[in-house]
Amino acid sequence: MENTRNDKKTKRNIRLVVVGVLVFSALTIAALANKLSQPRILNKYELRDYGALLLDEPQPLLDFALLDQDGKIFDRQRLQGRWTVFFFGFTNCGDVCPTTMSVLAKTYAELKAPEKSDFQVVFVTVDPDRDTGPILKDYTTRFNTDFVGLTGAMADLINFASQMKVPYRPVLEGQESSSDTQQEPQHSANLIVVNPKGELHGFFRPPFAHGGLRVVWRSLRASYAG
Repeated sequence: MENTRNDKKTKRNIRLVVVGVLVFSALTIAALANKLSQPRILNKYELRDYGALLLDEPQPLLDFALLDQDGKIFDRQRLQGRWTVFFFGFTNCGDVCPTTMSVLAKTYAELKAPEKSDFQVVFVTVDPDRDTGPILKDYTTRFNTDFVGLTGAMADLINFASQMKVPYRPVLEGQESSSDTQQEPQHSANLIVVNPKGELHGFFRPPFAHGGLRVVWRSLRASYAG
């Protein structure tokens, strides 16, 4: 009888140990999975390896007012509360612009829904004479329907580009090349990063790899203290 009770007690203890090991293993796996799902915080050297250069101190932007592809005002208010990546280009661009926009589209498409709500991609034309609202809308929606296209008066675009530290040379009225065709605007290929407070935060330099952009965006989002 005593041996029977001891056997039952031993089996019960073994079951408790097995259950404890299983629970511990499950918690360990869950913790590891959670850690692996969290974005990796990059240091400044890793960021630089990905082509990202962040300002030591973000710079507030002055007031500006441009027009989006639907003719609505786009100003500093529309920069509040989420990250914005600006790219300056023009719809007739045959190489750099569509390549960069394609990388942005792939990167954005691979973000999770909560991440997408924290980011917006904005294409700013440097060729406002040709890039009207409807043309911009057709162009940006080819890449992603969430992308925004901006235009405006030439002077306003030049001032805005200056704030963003984006050099570009517009085509002035009547300016023609030796082949008697319109010259194309010259512009920077950088991406400009604005933080959720509407401050100039940094830049991405080409060449752009969409996997690298995604890693950097997730790091910025996770490490931003506001």
